[in-house]
Amino acid sequence: MNKTILIAALSSLTLLPSVHAQTAPAAAPSGVLSDLSVNGTMDMESQYIFRGKKITNAAFQPSVNVNWGNLGGGSATAYAWTSQPLSAPAAGIEQNNEIDLGLKYDNTVPGIAALGYEVGVQMYWYQDVENGPVSPDRSYEFHVGVNYDTTDLMNSTGLGKYNLQPSLTYFHDVILDSNTFQLQVASYTFDLSDSVGLKGVSLTPTFTVGTTSLGRVLGDQAGPVNTALGFPGFTHNWRNGYDYWEFDLELDYKPNNSGTTTFFVGGHYAGNDDGTSGGPALFAPNPQPFGSGDNLWFGFGIKFNQ
Repeated sequence: MNKTILIAALSSLTLLPSVHAQTAPAAAPSGVLSDLSVNGTMDMESQYIFRGKKITNAAFQPSVNVNWGNLGGGSATAYAWTSQPLSAPAAGIEQNNEIDLGLKYDNTVPGIAALGYEVGVQMYWYQDVENGPVSPDRSYEFHVGVNYDTTDLMNSTGLGKYNLQPSLTYFHDVILDSNTFQLQVASYTFDLSDSVGLKGVSLTPTFTVGTTSLGRVLGDQAGPVNTALGFPGFTHNWRNGYDYWEFDLELDYKPNNSGTTTFFVGGHYAGNDDGTSGGPALFAPNPQPFGSGDNLWFGFGIKFNQ
């Protein structure tokens, strides 16, 4: 029951290059609306990978975020993300549609300007899944994380222009009884405008590692004792745990006259060490032929910011 963070996607684990518009900004509205902004993506991916595992084949993955940038010194964001597969189920991949809805708040730790934090909650909703004892159609996940602005540290070493922006986030899914720790080791946007002779071009590499453990792989399943076969059906929960890693490389282009539009193309690699999955009582761990191993994929699309 994997999804993409937005981490991904929206999260985090999502790449947001710091390339600024070259056109003069319009006058900001007054009052509450002056603190609101909207951004999002129209994204096509050759695979949908979440926490190191393949979820579907090629999918269209648009998103939208509404941000209130002046709330207690920090900012609050409401967001929606969806993955819409483009092909039928094949080779054990279900190709389910997914919609994720979430809220998050981020700020800096009082007295430590370089240390930020984020808290949030998200619902994962699978429209093609019929809710049942072994197929929950939605789950709910909370997260809390910290991030560190390395600018001052880099200045002290003579590398002031490189801010690696490491972050550590803990996630807990109440339906799957999962606990995930995800470390974004490094993410930095390189301005390539001078190198390629085209203003507005940038490259962002990001490296992420994580570990997750699930107490209920199939959700809150419970079934009758199967006396005919002599084992207790789904009265025992499957458990699983594995480590994962991901490397993303994204190339962005923001035209001088676009103001708020960025075009992007990205290449990605992800892997995990999940060779087995713990089964219910009376059963040995089961091999995981799908969703395991290494994956390479690419994506492209448009980002907007209003």
